[in-house]
Amino acid sequence: MKGAAQRGPAVRKLYTHTSLRLFFALCWFGYFSTYLGRLNLTACIAEISASGLLSRTQLGYVSGAFFVCYGVGQLFSGLLADRLCPRRLVGLGLLGSAAANAGMALAGGALPMALLWGANGLVQALTWAPLVRTVTDLTRRQTCARICLNLATTTPAGTLAAYSLCVGAIALGSWRGAFWAACAVLAAAGVLWLAGVGALQRTAARDGIPDDGAGTGAAAGPAGLRPGPAAAALVPLGLAATVHGLLREGITTWAPSYLQDTFGFPPAVSVALTMVLPLVNLFGVYLANAVNVRWLRSEPATALACFGLCGACLLGWLLAGQSGALPALMLLAAATTCMTGVSTMLLSLLPLRFTGLGLAATVTGVLNALTYAGSALSGVGFGAISERWGWHAVAAAWCASAAAGALLCAAGRRPWRALSRALRPGPPKR
Repeated sequence: MKGAAQRGPAVRKLYTHTSLRLFFALCWFGYFSTYLGRLNLTACIAEISASGLLSRTQLGYVSGAFFVCYGVGQLFSGLLADRLCPRRLVGLGLLGSAAANAGMALAGGALPMALLWGANGLVQALTWAPLVRTVTDLTRRQTCARICLNLATTTPAGTLAAYSLCVGAIALGSWRGAFWAACAVLAAAGVLWLAGVGALQRTAARDGIPDDGAGTGAAAGPAGLRPGPAAAALVPLGLAATVHGLLREGITTWAPSYLQDTFGFPPAVSVALTMVLPLVNLFGVYLANAVNVRWLRSEPATALACFGLCGACLLGWLLAGQSGALPALMLLAAATTCMTGVSTMLLSLLPLRFTGLGLAATVTGVLNALTYAGSALSGVGFGAISERWGWHAVAAAWCASAAAGALLCAAGRRPWRALSRALRPGPPKR
């Protein structure tokens, strides 16, 4: 792997508390809104299935269309973000997703919904990697990791909000309202992002201070970064990210249907009960980071521990969790919290190690692409398994996936230790 080409002087950085808080708020709200415009389908999947509009397998294909297109888009998103204006890419992603959600609110039938949701995946791919590039451009390395760590809270918060929208829409008589609401929030977020970050960029250029040693443009130490060691570390960790997407999306997508099928809850009640998961998942972000900072001091090692604990929780669910709704919810909440920890390590913190090479957005995009390849498989795969063999088979598949993720992190742990020595030290964790 080669470092990015030299780009010119590093962008001057924001440093005042007011500007940094405003910047974080814009980043947080912008990426939070993307979850409303992607997980609203997941949150409404039980209700759409119950309405008879689409079968469970058809809904799996619609959901899978998003993740396939999102994953493919991520491969290009990171490369574009390291070469073009990342602020405009994020704005295009937010406004494009607003349009796709408006289309979903009007659509009917598997094919048009799959096409619209696939288009939604393509435009949403323009958000995370360019956003990370914007953070590395406008903040010093002492602040960068803290912002990216706190941005990981958008996942559980956005999940909770998407499910809340679904519950409200169903209570009002139509799941389509969840797509209209997401459209409105995404449009507002896109306008605020373009205007607000543009103003902050001008403020940084005028009044900012130089970075404290981790520029985003210089290819720092490329001689120490060879393709062989880089591949030995990143290939297993990339595959672990795929397994993470498979598990995370599988549990989030099919938990309401599981509660509905197993315990006879109505669709709205199943969705409401599943809202417990993102509330608990908030702890996964900071718990995983605390374990990483205080004990393991390695993103792959911490991800390995999270996969192992997730597998133990899923095994408990397989053996005893289906005896009651409360044990099932507790075990699924613990499992998804572990997956939030994996996401924090592999998708938020690990790519920042490549900031000094100007490759943070590229690595972020590749890892996100692999994550959503797993998410695409989960939409169709676990839906088909549940229809053919039942929820015990789904639980067994989830346990096997967690074990595979742990083995992949173990395989990448030692090569990553060697690779990290060739990289400039990443931003300090908080």
